[in-house]
Amino acid sequence: MTDIAVIGAGMGGLTLALALVQAGQRVTLYEQAPVLGELGAGITLSPNAVRVIDWLGLGDAMRAISVVPEVQWTQHWQTGDVLRQSGRGADFAAAHGGAGYYHIHRADLHAMLAGALPPGVLQLGKALATVTTDGTMRFRDGSSASADVVVGADGVKSAVRAALFGADQPQFTGQVAWRGIVPVDALPTAVQALPPGIHIGPQRLFMRYPVRGGRLINYAAFVELNGWEGEGWSIPSTIEELLTHFGDWDATVPAIIAATPPSGLFKWALHARQPLASWVQGRVTLLGDAAHAMLPFMGQGAATALEDGAVLARCLTQYQPATALRVYEDLRRDRTTMVQTQSRLLGLQFQGEDPAKLGAGPIRNEESLGLFHYDATRTPI
Repeated sequence: MTDIAVIGAGMGGLTLALALVQAGQRVTLYEQAPVLGELGAGITLSPNAVRVIDWLGLGDAMRAISVVPEVQWTQHWQTGDVLRQSGRGADFAAAHGGAGYYHIHRADLHAMLAGALPPGVLQLGKALATVTTDGTMRFRDGSSASADVVVGADGVKSAVRAALFGADQPQFTGQVAWRGIVPVDALPTAVQALPPGIHIGPQRLFMRYPVRGGRLINYAAFVELNGWEGEGWSIPSTIEELLTHFGDWDATVPAIIAATPPSGLFKWALHARQPLASWVQGRVTLLGDAAHAMLPFMGQGAATALEDGAVLARCLTQYQPATALRVYEDLRRDRTTMVQTQSRLLGLQFQGEDPAKLGAGPIRNEESLGLFHYDATRTPI
C-alpha cells in the first residue's frame, strides 16, 4: 500500500486526506498549527465545490450549517441600483443537478472536514522545514518522516513549493483587501433584509453575504491602493481607515462597516503568483493555493482546492504514484491556470470607471465560463 503524506490541513489538504481514508489508502496529514481553531471568515461554496462535499458524504452536514441565498445582487456603488441579479435558490440548484450555492463560515466548514477524519491521521504541531524529491520530510521540531507521495497543500506561502520550486517573489497587484464579520442585529432593519450583494465602483469593490444561519454578515472590501503591501491574512485595521474609502458609498456599505466590532477588522495586500509550468518533482506535488493561488473575485479559491483534492485522491487510488501525479497535473493545471487568469480580469471589470456597463452587457465570470458544471468526482481520469 502507498504511504501518502499531506502537508497542510486547509480545505484542500483535509479534502484529500478524507477522500484517501475513505478509499482505504494510508495517509498522514501534517499541520504546523498546534491546535485547529476558529479561522478566517466566510466563503462561498458553488456547485463544483458542493459536488465534492456530497461525494465525501458530508453534504447534509454542510447544508445544515450553511445559508442558501435566493438571489445575489450586483449594485451600483453610489445609487445602490441593482445592475445584475443572479438566481441562487432552488431553481439554480436544480439546474446544477442538486448541487446548489451556499454561504458558510470557513471555520465551520474546516471543523466539519477535520471532524470527519479518524483518529491518528492528523498530526498537529508539525511545521515542515524541508522536503526532497524522494519523499523525505524534515520538520522544525527536529523529527523526520518519509512517504511514497508527498502533497504540498500548505497554502500561498508553501514550504513545499519553496523547497522544490524555489521561493518565488509574489507581485503586488495594487489591491488591498479588508474582511470583517458583523452581527446582523447590529445593522439597520432595511440592511438586514437585503439579499447578498456585490457593490461595484471605480477602483473599489465591496461584497457581503450572510453566514451562520443568517446571524452574521461576512464582508470583503477591495481598493486599488499603492504604498502598503503587507501580505498577512490577519493584519488589524480600523473602521475609520476603511470608511475613508467607502464612506461616500450607498448607505448600505458604510452602515455595515460602521457596525464591525472594533477588533474584528483585518486587511491584507493582494499578491499574484505566476502559474507554475509543472507541479510535480519526483514523488512530490502541490495542491490548492500552494499550486495556484488566485485572487478572490470569482470565489473559486476554496472550490479549486476541493476539486484538486478529489481528483488527486482518485488518481492515487487508481494508479501507481508516478502515473497518478502525472495524470493529476494534466487534469488540473490548465483549468486552474484559466481560473487564476479570469479571476484577476473579473476584478478589473468590477472596478471599472462605469459600473453601469457591467449590468448592460455580457460578463466573463464563473457562471458564464461554465465553472459550476465541473465535477471533480466524475471527470474521467
